[in-house]
Amino acid sequence: MNRFVYLRPQKRQRMTVSLPADLLERMRDAAYWTSGTTMAGLISSAIEDLLHNLESQNGRPFSPRLQDLKPGRPRSNKPNQSSVSENIQSVSR
Repeated sequence: MNRFVYLRPQKRQRMTVSLPADLLERMRDAAYWTSGTTMAGLISSAIEDLLHNLESQNGRPFSPRLQDLKPGRPRSNKPNQSSVSENIQSVSR
């Protein structure tokens, strides 16, 4: 009996994101100093962990999207959202 399990590599897609420079440097350092680790491996592992936590909070995996995501930054549809400056209270002594 053959005891080896052959795993097919998962299909991969390229994704471009902008990250804070200090976070990127920390990832590069971690990939450099952790034997056998790549930047892609670190990112994939971190996203897997994040999604696991979000799905746990949701109580189950998220349902499939009903439509494609819109490109660009999301815009808030909240009409009562006040600007930061409106929430600042003056302090007088």
